[in-house]
Amino acid sequence: MVKRALKYALTISEDPTEIKKNMEKYLAAAGYDQRYKLKWRAISGSSKHTFSGIFEYAGQRYYFSKALGKLELERI
Repeated sequence: MVKRALKYALTISEDPTEIKKNMEKYLAAAGYDQRYKLKWRAISGSSKHTFSGIFEYAGQRYYFSKALGKLELERI
């Protein structure tokens, strides 16, 4: 479900603050607990484009990268 939320958020905007907001909105609509918030730990990109990053959600840490239109997400 987290990968779908990330893919949804990246299609709307690649701005890190917008990604965070849209992922939380998607997960809340899917029935996940709204008390959990996404926390960025590291990010690679600029203020308009995000290429990879590490974030925490619901006590789990995730790494994602987006290269050549392919999104990869793994729990670390």
